[in-house]
Amino acid sequence: MTDLKQHWVLVEGPAPGDAQFLGRWLLAAARADKRLRELFEQDPEFKRSVAKIELLYAFAFSPAATKSIQLLMKDLTSFSWSVFDLWGEVFPVMAKIGFFSQTGERYQMTIPKAITPAKIKAALLRLLMTEDEDDFVHPELLVRCLKQGDVRDWQLRLQRLPWTHRVADRNILLEGS
Repeated sequence: MTDLKQHWVLVEGPAPGDAQFLGRWLLAAARADKRLRELFEQDPEFKRSVAKIELLYAFAFSPAATKSIQLLMKDLTSFSWSVFDLWGEVFPVMAKIGFFSQTGERYQMTIPKAITPAKIKAALLRLLMTEDEDDFVHPELLVRCLKQGDVRDWQLRLQRLPWTHRVADRNILLEGS
C-alpha cells in the first residue's frame, strides 16, 4: 500500500540563469511531443490504450516541461511536484525518457540522450501497468516520492549552499548515475 502522505518529488535544476540548458530542455520536450504524435499515428491501438490517462488533458510533454521551469524560477534551485497534481502522471514518463535523473532521494533535470517513439511507448506502458481495479494509474509507484516536510528540508539545504557548490555536487551526482 502506498503512503498517501509521501507523494512529492523533489527536482533540482541547473545553475541559475543557465538559459542554454533550459532552452535545450524545452526543445527536447517539443521533440518528445513530436515523437509521441508519430507513435500515435503509427499505432492507433496504442493511442486508444493511452486514452484512459488522457481523460483530463491530452498527454503531452511540453506543458509539463513549461510548468517545471515555471516552478524552478520561483527559487532557481529546485522545485517539488506532487504526483497527484494535474501533470503528475507525466513525471514518471519524463523521468524514464531522461528528462529527470534520480540521484538519491531527489531528481536532477537532465536532457534526454535520445527520444524515440519506442522509449516513449515503453515509459507509457510502464505507467499503464500501475492501473488498479478502479482504473486509476499510480505514478507514485514508479518514482522516488517524499513527504512534503522532507521536500522542504531538502530545499532549504539546497538553497543554503552556494550555487557553484550545489552545481558542482549536481554534476558529481549525475556522473555517478
